[in-house]
Amino acid sequence: MQHSKNQLLQELRTTRTEMWQCLDELDETVEIYPDWKKREFFAHVAGWEAMVFEVFQQHAAKQEPLHFDYAGVDAFNMRSVAVRQSLPLPDAKVECDIYRFAILTLLEQIDDFNDTVYLPWGPNTVTEFVEGAIEHERLHMADIMNLQRADSATK
Repeated sequence: MQHSKNQLLQELRTTRTEMWQCLDELDETVEIYPDWKKREFFAHVAGWEAMVFEVFQQHAAKQEPLHFDYAGVDAFNMRSVAVRQSLPLPDAKVECDIYRFAILTLLEQIDDFNDTVYLPWGPNTVTEFVEGAIEHERLHMADIMNLQRADSATK
């Protein structure tokens, strides 16, 4: 079933809210992924959001797609975290929130979600991108919830 633009954007907002709620319940000293605690997780999200913002900003301006030096997900994640290494936890989260607001603003201006956008990993329709972003955050949320369950079981 194809979702409307408004449904997709609402689901994107809801998923982010739910993921943030899960993170709020997690102690900042808990390792979410190897070498990643909350701050590094936010840095990861902020790095991706920054890239996505650039893509959609170019798209909205009807400019040529950006060319990223994309060496894969792991390299991109390492760079995103390293660039934000000195940010305090609250600042890393605020960067995520600012970029998400800006991305949603750009997405709301797109009339046709069948438009193609060019991301580092290849072309996607706007719908495919949003559905992928929702799924990505749900996967992270599942990992965080598993950590919470494991933590509760040891107490």
